[in-house]
Amino acid sequence: MVAITANILGWLGVAIIFYFTYRKQNRKPVLWKVILVFIIGMVSFSFNWNFRGVKIGLPVLPLGVWILLLVFRVKGYSWQTYRSFAWLGFISMFIFVVTTLLTIPAQQALFPKDELSTYMTNVENASIIKTHPSAEEHVLDKEGLAKQIGNMEPKPIHSEQWYGDIVRDNRSVYKEEKFPYQLTGVLPKWGSGAMAIIYVEKDGKGLLVTTPKSQYYYRSDDSLFKEGTYR
Repeated sequence: MVAITANILGWLGVAIIFYFTYRKQNRKPVLWKVILVFIIGMVSFSFNWNFRGVKIGLPVLPLGVWILLLVFRVKGYSWQTYRSFAWLGFISMFIFVVTTLLTIPAQQALFPKDELSTYMTNVENASIIKTHPSAEEHVLDKEGLAKQIGNMEPKPIHSEQWYGDIVRDNRSVYKEEKFPYQLTGVLPKWGSGAMAIIYVEKDGKGLLVTTPKSQYYYRSDDSLFKEGTYR
């Protein structure tokens, strides 16, 4: 949602600059030719890098402008008439870079990556499913979960310790899983676009949120299982 809004604002800014640039021309060039020149001017050689998980392409060489300059010289067209629109196409790429950079703090402010509410707000249809044979029969306490969402804080992930706890007893063929349940039916915060798989700890007090890029572990003081529902 934030990225879409920023993209719209970027195009709106470019459209305003385009309008006033066209308006101040003493001799108005053909509009469709101007638009075509602008689009070709956007073609560039870009340096791509990943900044805080966001892919950004920084335009370095104005390939489109160079192509247009060559074509205009060969054809004998008036370069002065269309030059500003060609460069506007190239400069507009910097505008989109700025709007993309602005989405990073905006996204973090509206949808903090380490807050559980980003990944689950609506738990009306929430339930748990067993993902491992060691899981006992439990029923999710949806009301308790809804109350705990704003109170559960991220905790350190002790992955090595967890793994060690599972495989410590080499004599046992039957291993227990620390997170033998998957939480389903929950909806992330509207507009966040957050995608995550959420696992529930075997004691019902921990949640492991797995996103495409990271993991977050949350711990509750109270069990998220209804009492008396196991057997």
